[in-house]
Amino acid sequence: MANNKFCIIGLGYFGLNLALNLADDGAEVLAIDISEERVDLLQDRVSLAVTMDSTDLKAIKSLGVKDMDAVIVAIGEGFEASINTTAILQELGCKRIIVRAISPVHERLLRLMNIQELLVPEAEAAEHLASRLLLPGLLESYEINRDYSIFEIKVPKRFVAQTLLSINLRTTYNINLVTVKRIVKSRGLLTKGEKEVVDVIGVPSPTYIFHPEDILVLFGKEADFMKILELDQ
Repeated sequence: MANNKFCIIGLGYFGLNLALNLADDGAEVLAIDISEERVDLLQDRVSLAVTMDSTDLKAIKSLGVKDMDAVIVAIGEGFEASINTTAILQELGCKRIIVRAISPVHERLLRLMNIQELLVPEAEAAEHLASRLLLPGLLESYEINRDYSIFEIKVPKRFVAQTLLSINLRTTYNINLVTVKRIVKSRGLLTKGEKEVVDVIGVPSPTYIFHPEDILVLFGKEADFMKILELDQ
């Protein structure tokens, strides 16, 4: 099977790390930015990194972006360049265009241009931070619907050295344990694009004994999840 091919336009923190993650996962990545300094950060990490003005139709066309599986416009400084770049990509007939929206006005203009796939990483980050602030002890959360979510927490001290069977999460707390993970290597600096490395135990058996370094991945309702967070308070 041929590798997926992506073009990332705009290499700020978001675009840079998106390009690195895709490349590390085996995709062919074309990275474009007007800043030579930013492009230099990726020269040896992606298939091709080019210093170019993405609002130059002839220049963009020469790179064959039309043939990419997706073009992601990650420009984050003002939205004029983003709008002009998006219009050029539409003119070239790119099959899939994904654009980072940086303000409500920018988002409205993109929707008027019939761009269906919008990214708002700042809003998503704010939502995750709000959850962590309101639920002390929460490491991460992923909403499935209005009722159910997946939560990640550090194992409560009361669980350490006990088995999953003895704690009986499902009956006592109405929560299911999806898996358990441990961090092997912490995430590096954003500009290096280093990933967090974790060990995952798979589906926990009833005889699994909780370790002090465990991170629990739980599924259930927030109200039930709160009962577990309260154990260490």
